[in-house]
Amino acid sequence: MWKMNRICFLTFVTLLTTVALAELPGDDAYTYMGVATCAASQCHGSAVPRNGSNVLQNEYVTWTQDDPHSRAYQTLGSNRSKRIAARLGLKSATTAKMCLDCHADNVPAERRGERFHLSDGVGCESCHGGAENWLVTHYDVPNIAHAASVSAGMYRTENIEKRAALCLSCHLGTRDKFATHRMMAAGHPRLAFELDTFTELWRTAGRQAHYRVDADYRERKGAVSHSYTWAAGLLAEGRQRLQLINGPRFAANSLFPELSFYDCHACHRSMKTLQWRSLPRHGGAGPGAPFIHDGTLVMAMALARVISPTDGDAIEAGLTALHRASGKNVASIRMAAQELDTTLTSLQSRLSPKLLRGRELQLLREILATGAEGNYLDYISAEQAFMAVQMLVIELDDPFLEDQLDPIADTLNNDERYRPAQFAAILATVAEPEEKPANIDDERND
Repeated sequence: MWKMNRICFLTFVTLLTTVALAELPGDDAYTYMGVATCAASQCHGSAVPRNGSNVLQNEYVTWTQDDPHSRAYQTLGSNRSKRIAARLGLKSATTAKMCLDCHADNVPAERRGERFHLSDGVGCESCHGGAENWLVTHYDVPNIAHAASVSAGMYRTENIEKRAALCLSCHLGTRDKFATHRMMAAGHPRLAFELDTFTELWRTAGRQAHYRVDADYRERKGAVSHSYTWAAGLLAEGRQRLQLINGPRFAANSLFPELSFYDCHACHRSMKTLQWRSLPRHGGAGPGAPFIHDGTLVMAMALARVISPTDGDAIEAGLTALHRASGKNVASIRMAAQELDTTLTSLQSRLSPKLLRGRELQLLREILATGAEGNYLDYISAEQAFMAVQMLVIELDDPFLEDQLDPIADTLNNDERYRPAQFAAILATVAEPEEKPANIDDERND
């Protein structure tokens, strides 16, 4: 089991409420020209990939046919969205700012070009930034370098840290846009995210890849491993979550804290079966206490145990302190979140592609061993663990391990029927195939 050591947190300067990141698309000062300006057949609207080009040139067709982002605005007109809007007292989800901020490229009216349409949903400029200054020049490679387009306002999605900030701005939220517990109670689905998995699901959606990481791409933009993308996204998500907890949404003068920061399944379970359970990291919380959502933070602890054991111990101690604080008051929660963010900042500052290279198998074993001990008690932690295991197994290219992915995935098909003991037993089998899995009591198996 995990050691419960008291760790002195490392002391250095960290931002307490916001991550120091570049301006995100939508927050810039450029005019947004609209998806139609990218759709010409000689630009990104080719019906098929073109040979002899440094890009596929069919990105617009891929987006319209296979990318869920292209239907983000249309979703707001569905019957489900209409019911959510009605429950929230909104006139329409298609006009409400809280919906449009993530389901469309909701830039101010004065920065919308003649061919811009809000109904295009999450389009090209939602990720690449306002194209006002680079639209007519970025295609002229090698005469116009990628760096020139970046200087003209193109957002650097190839930079993993910037990509994480961009994706998390909707898939987790920011101080300005956030899927609250009130929205989820009205019917909005639970949010889940892991940068590498979601990047690959998006990049390879449908019949054609959105882009290819070939020699030309690597020369112009560089590329990193899947494990680094996972690790960088993990720490970015963990830090952003802690900073949101430490921000104004965790209001000190409200009857309840912002409940979307808590693990959904800590409360939303059947009343017919005794299902409440806690682990050492929950700090001795008694029956009925909800737990703060810590799935990504548990993964960050596993990462740290491989690349920086001292930080791993500090994250474990910080998680325990955070859970204990959640049973006290908002001031205690904010202080614990701030201290844990300091530890993640320390780990983030040392993370590099070189540091992870050659440690993929060690990292996989750490995640499996942590799960075999029963530490993925909640569905969200198990979900994060599976995405990490899947990424590492694919990167290791091990046929035996790949055969184990489907049985692991099957245990997560239904979050209401998730059984921690079953999940732990399968992970134990994969981690130590010759040894008997640990016997972990689970009343839901009765």
